[in-house]
Amino acid sequence: MCYLDYIQARYSTWTGRIGGESLVYLVFTLGIWAWRAVNALMVAAVPMLLMMITGVRQDWRALTLACAGYLLMDIITCGHAAVWVNGSIFYTWSLVCALLCIYFNLKGASFGAREGGAVWKRVVLLFPLIFFAASSIEQIGFALLAFFAIAIACRLREKEPLPPILMAQAGFLVAVLAVVLIAPGNSARAAQETEQWFPAFAELHFAERAFISIQWLLSSLANEGKLFLVFIWVGCLLAAPKKSKAVTALTAVFTAVALLPFAHVTAFADTGISYIDPAVPPDVFPSAARATALNIVAIVWWAVAGTFTFYTLKKSLGLTGVALFAVALLCEAMMFFSPTIYASGERVFYVTDWILLAALLLLLEKIPTERAKNAFVASALGFAVLNLLTQVPEMLAKLNG
Repeated sequence: MCYLDYIQARYSTWTGRIGGESLVYLVFTLGIWAWRAVNALMVAAVPMLLMMITGVRQDWRALTLACAGYLLMDIITCGHAAVWVNGSIFYTWSLVCALLCIYFNLKGASFGAREGGAVWKRVVLLFPLIFFAASSIEQIGFALLAFFAIAIACRLREKEPLPPILMAQAGFLVAVLAVVLIAPGNSARAAQETEQWFPAFAELHFAERAFISIQWLLSSLANEGKLFLVFIWVGCLLAAPKKSKAVTALTAVFTAVALLPFAHVTAFADTGISYIDPAVPPDVFPSAARATALNIVAIVWWAVAGTFTFYTLKKSLGLTGVALFAVALLCEAMMFFSPTIYASGERVFYVTDWILLAALLLLLEKIPTERAKNAFVASALGFAVLNLLTQVPEMLAKLNG
């Protein structure tokens, strides 16, 4: 098919993600080696851009911690969102576009913000970045929208004028998201995937859908996100000028429980969906009725752990930390609307993991002593390697399967 026929067909019958589909068409036209070359740059760009955005001191510790993000996450998440051809285009490449957009806005002086000119540079660079970020994955588009909303709110709070270029970007982003969301293919795709992955999804009551969404979100914190949360808690403790005994004790308890799966103790990590294989449509779906007492305990435990995370980030990073964690959770909470909640989750975790990594980089800068920073990064790297090694059998099974 020619490009326009392909995009029209995808938009009408499958998805509104015309930006990502355009890149997919280009990649499959140019060949696999073109993808390999570009993807290598994109994979390297994500941690580099996070370092630049957070403004951390660019030494070996920040670089090590940023790159360790790939190993702190589940290997299947990394594989589906950074190594699989289509997944990398839709997730890693569009994430790079979003991060570049955020960086250029934060460093606006480089684009003529104080020169009164060079507006064309912003149009040429920023608007295509917004287009590919928002029209590849809605999740990334809404995360970028949260950035613009926070930027506008901060300026209004400080009673500063709103730059026209900022408002133009926000308006353009909303327009792109609207084009994506109203695509005729979305309904057809939802119907097809409901039938394939979750036939009862359309009939679930609000309370039932809310339960499985919360259950799934907290399960992701207990399993996928456990190491990110552990180092957020430890980083907040190390960054605190005065260490509360209560916070220290809670950090120790939450950390110990989060690390139990490495000792093959999974009771507190099992919210009731551990038996689902994301690659296979399930026959039995989780529900409140099927949750055991221990599942409920795990759900409550990780809800409390999430609340504790908000508290510690507020103490260490202020509203920035709260906003980062909130956006990270909202990136996953969007699966409330999707029948592929148990199939697409591994890729959805990817953006959340990188947002949590941004919080870790900010916490690294807050740790007061060089010795503590060294220990923090060394521990993170050690657990990242351990996380990889414990998943080697699963990785080999995927490669051989």
